[in-house]
Amino acid sequence: MTIVKRLYTGVMPDKTASRLIKRIKKRKPCADVYVITLPLFEDGLLEVYEANEFLQPYYKKRTDDIVIVGMSMTKAGAFFLIRDIIRDVYGTTGKFDCKDYFLYDMTVC
Repeated sequence: MTIVKRLYTGVMPDKTASRLIKRIKKRKPCADVYVITLPLFEDGLLEVYEANEFLQPYYKKRTDDIVIVGMSMTKAGAFFLIRDIIRDVYGTTGKFDCKDYFLYDMTVC
């Protein structure tokens, strides 16, 4: 599991975000945390998952990496973050290629 350096967190305090990032990396349960990932199945721009879903055996056995680009405390907040991410991607690159936007400079936290 990879968490990009320029992680979108919205209005979440930095201390809370840092704590949650550590829990997600260690694959520990996180209550009411939604993560935004690059598409896991090659369709779409971004996907929203509850962080605890990645504790399931299926995701532990995946051979390709899960790239987390955003995190929110509510599902609605995650969708607002997606809007902000898409706006930034299009404003920077002139296209809607989120994968290239985040993987071009694959700095990981």
